[in-house]
Amino acid sequence: MTNYDMDEIERQRKRERKSRGIRPEDEDHSVEIELPQKDILKLALLAHEKNVTLNTVCIDILKQGIEDGEHRFEHDSRPELLNETE
Repeated sequence: MTNYDMDEIERQRKRERKSRGIRPEDEDHSVEIELPQKDILKLALLAHEKNVTLNTVCIDILKQGIEDGEHRFEHDSRPELLNETE
């Protein structure tokens, strides 16, 4: 098979999944974020040090923040009030 054949097979699979209503697991969405200039500069320098794009650094930071938030929510040490009603 040539590369074109493999590409065509992949396109058919995508069409089939779409027709069945199957979504990809990691569907991306665009989000606009306004940051102060000094924060953008820090992120740009960090991206340069890691040899990746600024967008990649921002995505990594957002993912890490979400994971930390989920961990904090699951392992919160504060007591919770549970009311039982009949």
